[in-house]
Amino acid sequence: MVSLQDMSTIHSPGSSSPRGRLCVLPQREIQSSTFRLDYYPEININCDAFNSTSIAGSSLASAKCSDSWRNVLVPVNEGILKRITRTFFESGFAEALNEARDTQVSGGNTMISSVAEFTFRTLEFFKRVKSKVFPHMKEQGIASIAKHSETRDWIRSYIRCIVWHPNCFKIAVAGMDDIVRIYTDEPAIVPVLKSSSQKWITSMAWRPYTAAELAVGCQKGICLWTMDNNMHITRSTSQAIFLKHPNHCPITSVQWNSDGTLLASASISDTDVIIWNVDKMQNTALKRVGPPCSLLKWSPNSSCLFSSTVTNVFRVWSCENKWQPERWTITQGTVQSACWSPCGGFLLFVTSEESILYRLQFFEEQIFQNGSSPKQALPVADLSKITVDDRELGGQPQCVAWDPNGLYLAITFKDTPCIAIFSTCVQKFNLSISPACFLSGNGNEYPSYVCFQSKHRKNNDTVLTIGWSSGRIQYFPFGNM
Repeated sequence: MVSLQDMSTIHSPGSSSPRGRLCVLPQREIQSSTFRLDYYPEININCDAFNSTSIAGSSLASAKCSDSWRNVLVPVNEGILKRITRTFFESGFAEALNEARDTQVSGGNTMISSVAEFTFRTLEFFKRVKSKVFPHMKEQGIASIAKHSETRDWIRSYIRCIVWHPNCFKIAVAGMDDIVRIYTDEPAIVPVLKSSSQKWITSMAWRPYTAAELAVGCQKGICLWTMDNNMHITRSTSQAIFLKHPNHCPITSVQWNSDGTLLASASISDTDVIIWNVDKMQNTALKRVGPPCSLLKWSPNSSCLFSSTVTNVFRVWSCENKWQPERWTITQGTVQSACWSPCGGFLLFVTSEESILYRLQFFEEQIFQNGSSPKQALPVADLSKITVDDRELGGQPQCVAWDPNGLYLAITFKDTPCIAIFSTCVQKFNLSISPACFLSGNGNEYPSYVCFQSKHRKNNDTVLTIGWSSGRIQYFPFGNM
């Protein structure tokens, strides 16, 4: 395999690492519901918390409500230009343009409606040209978000994201109702984060070394919440700072670096990765020509930033070397999910088209070096679908999560209901993976989202947090395995 300084190609599974040598899926089943942890909060975001109507129906109802509210509050003698201006500030340029195009709304003023119609057709023409030149840029809707999300069935999932605080016992859960609930070991206190700007939540990240700063990636930008520790309920938008960047929405991934000084964000409509210095209210764009970014993963020591795109390209940025990227490509599909080892020396990832777990190895003395030694992404586990005692396991992977101690790896799948658990052993220049067990839920449950709890003084065990499709959250400790 030929390796270039700024570009490497995924090593083919069949060339030097045949399937027979790969780690295979585990054969031992464990019922995750048999384990209980005393001081962990009981969380069940079920159907009662949501409207029984569909997403489309809810959007339609919301639109009708908005229209009726507008009709009630608009004065009868409001001028045409004033009405268009008000619509612009309330709903944006597109709605104001539609308002001006409507001949009935414009009161028969043909000049205003003609100019608005010409502007609309011109913009539509440029959109069509842009979609032909950059076909990947047209995917900006809810279906595209779901396609590139690490959450299974993101559109209909009750639980869209779960994230543990890195320094204290605190967990944030984002639901389909666009509300973020904060749980601690005091179950009576459940702060609620809600804002009209916080729609289509895709990812969240706690700021390290702060008690209550949470970044929430959503449809229009990033909601940066700062919560009062004595506050039981938070609903006001004044509690949140909204971060926006031109053409950088919807946000599909947000990540703080290890010391909390920089926040990175990615959007499936923007080719740039944005690095935010929140304290100075400044941002820097990591510019590259090519497809938009979809997923970010910062290494534990913040020396590298992994970024995948909506195509077969992904990059690893050297943060300490003036943000120089190393470009990689895969044979087909996109990078579906990725995770770093606790030491930052290994990166594991899965793609959208293959049932294979890949490994990238990084050595501090040779990464981003101008040497001619080849770099390879090697297959380490075969995730092809199998059946064990009438239980289906494996297939196309959905999400991978590695525990902070580097001992266990969890993998969920797109169309099978069980979670595969692997034992891992990380040494300086070596990584070994072996099958441990697989976890199943209750009845027809399947895992929507999984993550590991960060290291904490109250907990010595490795704990996997599972958001099941029923809306309940399960904590699985590995100490008794």
